[in-house]
Amino acid sequence: MKNRTVLLYMTFVFLSNFSTILYFLTVYLEFVGFSIVAISSMMIAYQVSKFILEVPTGYIADRFGRKASGLVGVVGMLGYYAALLLVRSPLLLIGAFALKGFAVACLSGSIEAIYIDSVSQDQLVRLNVVERFVFYASYAISACVGGFISSVGAYLIGLSADIIAMVLTLVVVVCIPEMRRGGTAGAPERGISPKMIGAAIACNGILRSAFIMDCSQAFVALEDFFSLLLAGRGMNSVASGVTIAVQLLASASMGLIVPSVIAHVDKGRFARICGIIRLVLTALFLIPLTPANLLPVFYVLQTVAYSLFAPIKYSVFQNAADSSMRCSLISVQSQMVAVGAVLFYLLNSVLSSVAGIRVVLLVALGISSLVYIPALFRLTSQRP
Repeated sequence: MKNRTVLLYMTFVFLSNFSTILYFLTVYLEFVGFSIVAISSMMIAYQVSKFILEVPTGYIADRFGRKASGLVGVVGMLGYYAALLLVRSPLLLIGAFALKGFAVACLSGSIEAIYIDSVSQDQLVRLNVVERFVFYASYAISACVGGFISSVGAYLIGLSADIIAMVLTLVVVVCIPEMRRGGTAGAPERGISPKMIGAAIACNGILRSAFIMDCSQAFVALEDFFSLLLAGRGMNSVASGVTIAVQLLASASMGLIVPSVIAHVDKGRFARICGIIRLVLTALFLIPLTPANLLPVFYVLQTVAYSLFAPIKYSVFQNAADSSMRCSLISVQSQMVAVGAVLFYLLNSVLSSVAGIRVVLLVALGISSLVYIPALFRLTSQRP
């Protein structure tokens, strides 16, 4: 990675995704005395804020500067972590979670767009694999450390580490050079409007398929309930954290073979096979009759399957996205993830009174598959 921007971006990916509290946030909030109702209100505030602001912040970043948007997002995340550490008022923390939604919306795609514009299109698959490895490595270390912190209640240490990581993220973002199209640094893009963004999506089948896949995948909120499902089978927070770490590192390591594999196979067919295998493994994880000792295995394997085709999916999407509105399109992508999550929780609220979370997730997986598989085939068959 001779490109300085690429090196800085990979550092940004690692630091910005490092969070010891991420997988144990609900446990921490209960630990400091908040009720389930208050915690739910905080989560809703985050999702609503993120959903509303995703596209507007991406549009602003495309017009007035992606680096500036990223800096605002990092500062917002610092405020969120500081509130988690110091604030004990439910209303103020609801505001902090809304701030987090704003910060994530500002970060979504802004720094990534600078990185994409700094490399050639034929490098994207290889660099996407590296990015996925760095991303998973950061999450794996976070999950492992967070599991031990949660088991002993040392949340002050964990949140302090998260704040330090975010301060370092701020330094990295400051150092990332931003070159606008035409070689002019910091000049705002002209002529972009929400109508143009909508037209670009309407006219591009690849973008539509990618958005449908992201929404349907988020509709199966397996990660949100992974620790809870394993706890129901007798695994504690340390075991869950270590399992998540192994899962992330294994999927990242497997993802490194993608460039050599796709050089000898049809990319579209390879992505379709991996995508379908992932759905099958997810179903095996959720089926009640699956032996408990096999649950971590199936959970690891379903993420490995995703990591094998994710770089291909991302490169297809990136190649189809117009550079002048890339932040906006990535924001729409993130917004579709939020839509999928909201739809799942609505389904859960309807079914939770008559079925457990495992059954709800199985129903969500079945519904998701009906739109995910056709979108997967369309994405891997079309050309931008």
